[in-house]
Amino acid sequence: MAEALARVAPLQRALLRDPIAFLSAEHARQTVLLGHLERVARAPLARAAPVLAAMLLDWMTSELPTHIADEERSLYPLLTAHDTAGVLARLQAQHRGDKAAIPAVVAGLRRAAAGEPPTPDFAAAALAFAAGHRRHLALEEAAVTPLARRVLTEEALAALADEMARRRS
Repeated sequence: MAEALARVAPLQRALLRDPIAFLSAEHARQTVLLGHLERVARAPLARAAPVLAAMLLDWMTSELPTHIADEERSLYPLLTAHDTAGVLARLQAQHRGDKAAIPAVVAGLRRAAAGEPPTPDFAAAALAFAAGHRRHLALEEAAVTPLARRVLTEEALAALADEMARRRS
């Protein structure tokens, strides 16, 4: 039963045909994963915690870095000339903050995945990461997604989709 609860399936690759929709759907998926992270942070020894923690480890160490690369290496450069409000710089600073926070969260998740109590700072680190990442996702959805829809050409979207697909192959 716990394994069924822990499954948050990756997005289908076919959605990459619309890379902005893919990123937006991934943001929604990440919101679900953040909810699981909060559950593990609050109850790291709960029955489902090891399975949830293992799933979250994969997300934080594999999928999230790919997602950040999609944004920083592929999407943001296409939008820089149109970012008059400086939102992209704020988002990149938040990515740096995420990267700095991830090791403490991952260490706690590794212990929880093994059925061991995490270090005392795990709950605070995980909850702070979740709260900060939720704000980050909200800003991307409010500012970046509409900007990308407005300014990116079909050619730019196709190139973006190709780059994102290569990261996943």
